[in-house]
Amino acid sequence: MIILLNCSYRGERSNSNYFLGLLEAMLEEQCERVHLNRIKDADALGEKLQEADALVLGMPLYVDSAPAQVVNFMEKMYENHKGKLENLKVYVVSNLGFYESKQIHIQLEIVKNWCAKMGISYGGGLAIGAGEMLGGLRNVPVDKGPNAQMGEGIKKLAKTISDRKTTEDIYVEPTGFPRGMYKMAAQMSWGKWAKKNKLTKKELYRRMI
Repeated sequence: MIILLNCSYRGERSNSNYFLGLLEAMLEEQCERVHLNRIKDADALGEKLQEADALVLGMPLYVDSAPAQVVNFMEKMYENHKGKLENLKVYVVSNLGFYESKQIHIQLEIVKNWCAKMGISYGGGLAIGAGEMLGGLRNVPVDKGPNAQMGEGIKKLAKTISDRKTTEDIYVEPTGFPRGMYKMAAQMSWGKWAKKNKLTKKELYRRMI
């Protein structure tokens, strides 16, 4: 059984949960989706993991690291379940708001180190750059347009998980959508949000100065 653990604080509404859904659609076997922000009993989750043979951590990048609740989860598993999860293989699907997916490599190293301490296998990760953008293109087919590179990455990771094998970490960004254009779009959107919060650009510039 595969456990898909959504580690975003935003729960079901998160991009992390959306990307896990895309992965699940390509996995032809039993999966169980678990939302970490709903877990009250970490030991019960540890017992559930003993019944699984694959765990996929879906999470955003927070300050070049893993979200605090993920670190807490790792510590609880180390304290109470080390030596009980030898059959588990761990994979990661991570996303961030910045364009460059390589920035996720520290987070993936954290997961690798945790796996080594737990005595379990790390199977590989998928790092998704411009996650806010790609997570917002939910009406675009996963293998088309800006989603194409991401779709290939998810397909490759799904095959790796299904075979319970290991892959090199996969880094993807929007297809055919250069960094300069992404940056331009981001610059356009903050003005809209400022207006929604009853702030003018002039006021914001004055505050920054």
